[in-house]
Amino acid sequence: MKPCHATLAVLVGLFVLRPCFSEELQPIANVAFGSQIVAAEDVSAIAAIDDFLLIASDEAVGENENENYVQVLRRTGENQYDVDHDILVLKGNKEDGKEMDIEGIAVSGHDIYVIGSHSRRRKNVKSDEKYKSNLKTFSDDEIRDEKSRYSLFRLTVDANAQKTNQKQISLRDIIKNDPVLKTFDQIPSKENGIDIEGIAVKDDWLYVGFRGPVFRANFVPVMKLKFDNPKDTYELLFVDLGGRGIRDITSVSGGFLILAGPVGDGPGSYQLCFWDGNDMIPGSNRHAEDVGHVSLLGEITPPENGKAEGIVLLSPPQDTTYDLVIVYDGVQNGRAQRFRVPRR
Repeated sequence: MKPCHATLAVLVGLFVLRPCFSEELQPIANVAFGSQIVAAEDVSAIAAIDDFLLIASDEAVGENENENYVQVLRRTGENQYDVDHDILVLKGNKEDGKEMDIEGIAVSGHDIYVIGSHSRRRKNVKSDEKYKSNLKTFSDDEIRDEKSRYSLFRLTVDANAQKTNQKQISLRDIIKNDPVLKTFDQIPSKENGIDIEGIAVKDDWLYVGFRGPVFRANFVPVMKLKFDNPKDTYELLFVDLGGRGIRDITSVSGGFLILAGPVGDGPGSYQLCFWDGNDMIPGSNRHAEDVGHVSLLGEITPPENGKAEGIVLLSPPQDTTYDLVIVYDGVQNGRAQRFRVPRR
């Protein structure tokens, strides 16, 4: 355990002891994904369906760099998975954008939900570019708007995880008209603008996790909605992750596991948390049992150059532990690691 100071916060008239431990989680095994991973250094999402794992990357591939895939992996050994087949989700184009920027996958029955970041982007400063060219990237007219990123798909598959149907919607209109989110709609991702990075399903509701924006008092939004009627069903819930954004979210009994990390590209710690699924914003007229809470399960140390981007449960939780896999963007094949994490 690392030393820390316990803090007391007054919440709805009660004193709540916030978790003060920050134990580093240790992987119990490395997980291999074989040799046919597309965009192998850009793995950004993972999920499970039946006996298969599903992974996706936030970069498009193919001859024209416009093909966005979910890859279906079959278990071939202890902590070993190999690509069984690919599912083409979106073929982008020059006008609307080539990349979907896939950031989250969730599964309910034989439905697979795949979400793009819904973000605007700014080009990176490059050391081999001239000063004036780099300086220009900071002007507003260099902010890119790509419709291909404003995508949420529901893929229906059969028992072999072969696609049988596909439906596409967008959360773009909701975001740009929502009184809370619209202010951040014009801001690029990684600069505290809109940046969706995770999706989970619970009781036929979708929970969309935002990496940004992070608001004052450290609240980050989760959008709860029904896929078939998002405009009339959506609501925003708020979670306090200590200033971090949501890098992925997955459903578990009694709530969700959240992979939390930096909003931008700068240094910052990654944590695994349990959230009970309730809005955490306090109020004098809210009962204590209605206010959400987060428990810190542990700190995550990514491999060198890696960013924790995806989380999946390998099996239903045991009474005392979660058996899960975390993948990392920025390293070969996601450098997947398996953890057995105590429930708290």
